[in-house]
Amino acid sequence: MASNKKHWWGLFIIPLELLIGDCLFPLLHLGKSPETALLASTLLFLTGFMATIYLFHDFLREQWRLYRSKLFARLLMSIFLVAGAFLLLRVTREMIPSELLQLRASTNPSPQTLNPSWTVLAAVTPFIAPFTEELTFRYLLLGKFSSKFLRVIMLFIQGILFGLIHWTTFNGNVYAMIPYMVLGVYLGLIYLLSKNIWGSIMVHWMFNTMNSMLPALLLLVLNLLGITT
Repeated sequence: MASNKKHWWGLFIIPLELLIGDCLFPLLHLGKSPETALLASTLLFLTGFMATIYLFHDFLREQWRLYRSKLFARLLMSIFLVAGAFLLLRVTREMIPSELLQLRASTNPSPQTLNPSWTVLAAVTPFIAPFTEELTFRYLLLGKFSSKFLRVIMLFIQGILFGLIHWTTFNGNVYAMIPYMVLGVYLGLIYLLSKNIWGSIMVHWMFNTMNSMLPALLLLVLNLLGITT
């Protein structure tokens, strides 16, 4: 696996997304219009996604060439691993007192306040997020280390950081982020065991798709059929 110095620029993508989204956008008062806030947020993450693909396209191509050699078996395994991810989240949440998981009221516009077509747009960010997040946390912050000792340490560090980037999602409730910290460790183990970044990308992408894009598309279809309003 060839080392590429430009890959390290990828470490700046997620921090910049968080900085712009949480600090700059409020200064521009984009939250006054849910549609404008959603468009700005989606454009921001699409820009980060394209920057990620630009930086890592050679690495992704090389890894995909290896991954597709047993594509059906790997995808089937990914489905079981996604089920394991949902189970892991549920078990972890049940271990935390429910009162600690209560979220503070959010000032951010909720996708539920928008019509179904906008809800689909809101699902675009989690749909593409696995690429940037897996390359950042699982590859750069874990796979780049050759020492077994450092990998064990970084397995937990990257998991904690992965949970913390969901700060806005859970309105700053660290307890609510703990299940996602555990999920970050889980995805790290998948990457280490599969020895291929597509292994964790696929599990993460399927997980997010089932959580966001599929429900959004179903809601849109039901709305178009006049079943829901």
